[in-house]
Amino acid sequence: MTMKIKLENFEKHLKEKLKDPAFRKGYELERAKVALAQRIAEIRQEHNLKQSELAKKMNVSQQFISQIESGNAKNLTLGTLDALARSLGRVIEISFSKKVSHHAHLRVA
Repeated sequence: MTMKIKLENFEKHLKEKLKDPAFRKGYELERAKVALAQRIAEIRQEHNLKQSELAKKMNVSQQFISQIESGNAKNLTLGTLDALARSLGRVIEISFSKKVSHHAHLRVA
């Protein structure tokens, strides 16, 4: 019961904070980073690779893969994303779709 109340309070607080454009922008960016990190980890796991094995394929450290998958990688570049995609047998798709109402500017699929 108390978890439900706390969650409701959080959701109410978040909804209020999201009215601030600067907060919304930062929130959407962080949310996209987390979604990307989760997706990279999922794809690695689908390939039955350990972080250390993916790191070896990319010629980087396991710690760097951990940082990417936790959303804490600094300066995650298109080059790094390309290397990740190639190492996992994937391609990167970037599109500039028309914005629909209040939806986030960044989406991870």
